[in-house]
Amino acid sequence: MLLPMQPDTGGRFSLRLCDDDATRARYALTVATASAEWAAEAVVTIADGAIDFAAWQGDGEPPPWLVQYARAALRGTWRAHADQGWPRRLTRWRDAPARGEPPSTEN
Repeated sequence: MLLPMQPDTGGRFSLRLCDDDATRARYALTVATASAEWAAEAVVTIADGAIDFAAWQGDGEPPPWLVQYARAALRGTWRAHADQGWPRRLTRWRDAPARGEPPSTEN
């Protein structure tokens, strides 16, 4: 049985802003596939846009392709935060890469 908002194909990531100050923004990150869900804290450093993930909660590690999409979304929020502020919530669904296709290396 799928949990609420758990995709039946591909993967979903959801970011919720916990707090921010002059040096960083801290998000609660949840990533999910049809078979599992993981959670971690993500911190974006304002000075250089560095993104650090805390230890993942859940069984094993989430798919690297889905983490890469979440990282790219966080980089986008970093680029736009001076003009638009930090988004309170951000949720996206992405299709899984085709077999043999490398994950996106964007950002």
